[in-house]
Amino acid sequence: GKSCGSRFSPYILKRLLAEKAKYDTGNVSTIEECLCQGRCNTGPTIVIDSVLTDKMDPVKASQLYLDSLKKQK
Repeated sequence: GKSCGSRFSPYILKRLLAEKAKYDTGNVSTIEECLCQGRCNTGPTIVIDSVLTDKMDPVKASQLYLDSLKKQK
């Protein structure tokens, strides 16, 4: 199967870091790269508010992150 790296994970991280820099003015979130989650068939995955979500692409991940920031305000 394909690795997460070949399915947008570097772009997801880059986009989320850019979204954080632009929208997280209160610095309420943390974005970190992590090791393999063992979900090769459904990766890349992200964890927001302790909820793991798979089948991510940069647009989906960004929307989930921005929705999470709105809830924290």
